Amino acid sequence: MVTASLHQLIKCLRTEPDPSFVGSLYRSTADSLRVVGMGLLTPDLADGLLDATKAQLTTLAEKRKIRSSRVHGHRGADEKADDDDREEIALLEEMEEFALEDMEKTLRLLDVQHPLLIAVASVRDLGIISRLESEEEGPAEQC
Repeated sequence: MVTASLHQLIKCLRTEPDPSFVGSLYRSTADSLRVVGMGLLTPDLADGLLDATKAQLTTLAEKRKIRSSRVHGHRGADEKADDDDREEIALLEEMEEFALEDMEKTLRLLDVQHPLLIAVASVRDLGIISRLESEEEGPAEQC
């Protein structure tokens, strides 16, 4: 029964569009594996989990790239619209960040040096809010 539940969690992970729910699915998967033991993660389930993770990372990266091009393409046109866009993007990226954190914890449960951890970090780097804030602050002063 636990294997069937893990299978359903992983199946949902592959296609779930809502990053806050994706985070919950990763958390549930990791919690289940901690409780029942990693021995329950069959090769098929592990492959499914990794495929779902790759799909989620690809989707998140694409969303972040689209938002980045939208923000940089409209910059300066309307200050009020820019502020509204920035708030919306900040909220979306915050939800994505929670999903990425839970994804990272799940991957670390499988292997503390899992190769997909690099992909998680790369997707994080595509976030535009922190880049916009650092552009506004300008270069750091030299000592």
